[in-house]
Amino acid sequence: MHFNHRTPRVRRGFALVALAAVLGLTAVGLTQCRMVNDNVTGVDLRAGSGSLSGRSACVHSCNDQFKACIRAEEARFKAAKKACGKDSACKKAEDRKHRDNVKACETAKKLCKKSCYNEGAGNAGA
Repeated sequence: MHFNHRTPRVRRGFALVALAAVLGLTAVGLTQCRMVNDNVTGVDLRAGSGSLSGRSACVHSCNDQFKACIRAEEARFKAAKKACGKDSACKKAEDRKHRDNVKACETAKKLCKKSCYNEGAGNAGA
C-alpha cells in the first residue's frame, strides 16, 4: 500500500523530467546563432541576394520549432493527465503547467522570429 501512494509522485517526477528535457532542447535550438558574413562597411554588394529568403527561412524554422514545442508539450500533458488518474488537484496543477508551457513555447517563437529581423543590428562603430 505504501508503494501505491508514491506512484503518482514518481509519475509526476518522470513527467517533470521529460518536460525539462523538452524545454531545454527547445531553448538550445532557439538560441543557436546562424553564421553571417560581416563586412567592414556594412554595404552588401550583392544587394537583395538572399536577405529576404534568409529571413523567410529563419521565420519558417521558428514556426517549425514552435510546432515541435507544442507537440512535445501536448504529449507531456496527455501523459501527465493520465498519470494523475482521478486526482483533481493533480489535474488542476497539470492544467496550469500546460498553460505555462504553451506560453513558454509562444514566447520562444516570438524571440526566435525577432532574431530573424535583428541580425547584424547593434554595435556599429563600437
